[in-house]
Amino acid sequence: MDNELITALIERWRPETHCFHLPVGEVTVTLLDVQSLWGLRADGRVFTGRDYPNGYEDWPNKCRDMLGWIPDGETEMKQGGLLITSLIHQATIPLGDGLHDYAYIQRARIHALILLGGLIIPDTTGCKVPCMWLNAFDYPAEVSTISWGSAALAFLYHYLCKASVGRQKRDVGGPMVLLQLWAWERMATLKPSFLISPMHTPYTPCGAKWHGITEIGNAPRYSIAHYRDQLSLIRPDQFLWRPYADCILPDYCIDSTASFLCDTYLVCWSFFEAHEAGRVCRQFNRYQRIPEYCDRMLRNAGHLCKSHRRGRKGADWAKIHKFFIDEWDLRYDRFQSTFDHATVTMDGHINPDYMAWYNRITVSYLVQPGIQSTDGMNESASSMKKMVETLQGIWHLTSEHDIDPRLRQIREMAAEALRAMNHTDVMEYPTLQR
Repeated sequence: MDNELITALIERWRPETHCFHLPVGEVTVTLLDVQSLWGLRADGRVFTGRDYPNGYEDWPNKCRDMLGWIPDGETEMKQGGLLITSLIHQATIPLGDGLHDYAYIQRARIHALILLGGLIIPDTTGCKVPCMWLNAFDYPAEVSTISWGSAALAFLYHYLCKASVGRQKRDVGGPMVLLQLWAWERMATLKPSFLISPMHTPYTPCGAKWHGITEIGNAPRYSIAHYRDQLSLIRPDQFLWRPYADCILPDYCIDSTASFLCDTYLVCWSFFEAHEAGRVCRQFNRYQRIPEYCDRMLRNAGHLCKSHRRGRKGADWAKIHKFFIDEWDLRYDRFQSTFDHATVTMDGHINPDYMAWYNRITVSYLVQPGIQSTDGMNESASSMKKMVETLQGIWHLTSEHDIDPRLRQIREMAAEALRAMNHTDVMEYPTLQR
């Protein structure tokens, strides 16, 4: 894990929109990314259920029935969860041939819990798996119908929101490996140097290519200051809007129902989070328009905005979150209303009206970039910052309806120069020279 990269991304996260605010506009991890990188299905029913109502003392018997093993309450369990080390130990015990099918189903559950607690939906401890998740594995045939992609993304959104507003906490939960892979796929200026260049193998998830020995940790290239500068200076042509378009993916990485295009709510047990695909249309090769309802999804959540399990022992989350589960089940209606008007475009083509609106409501630079130069900078950070702010000021101070033709010409030149900096080398563009 590149902790400095994760920290720099968290600083850019906006919990009210579930997006990273970058100079190129709003971007985020979507269900399409989860399915393409990890092969976790987006379509399906939500991962939720009822906490075991009779307390933790009954979990050993539940484990005996579900996993074929009774954990020791003192050494193999902690705070109502199974230690991942104990699960790994059980997974390494050989299974013979000719056993009843249920023995192999029990072993499969152990492997599934290790993946969930260690990679897909880990908590801040990273060392245990809540026993309550066993209730979702009662019927093996139904496990494959769960939308594991939406569960992982809900966990990622939840912990990004907690980390972005809780600066005093060091530990971050959620699938941060997924976030790191997303950043490497979409922003080449952030990915590490590999001794062997990553290559995608056909018919495998895209995340499988990011393996090997890297140079993460070598100062000053992989530092928070470096990543802050790179994010502050990124241009649209440096953000890959469709990184998976040319990849040959397996069938389980392709969602024919287009769940990733839906404005809906993601549910993962006791958590729910808004998935607003309409804010990042360019990531789906659509023309980005100004969002009509900037906080509609989160505002609809009302007083339940962020859920938790404190004081709710034995809660039935399927009933508590019925509104959000129903929204997920009706997600295709939202898909129609969100994307019917969004015309297909070419790889992140910028809508000037959207960028003018976006620049008014966001902060392009969290800190002044370029004060301490780092290796790998795109341009001179301080001069670029001054140029961008000057051109944006000209754009906003002049009106498209100015009677004076000289003012209209200045406004057009400013707009052309801003577009130039988004798409090409600024020093080669004649408008900037004028």
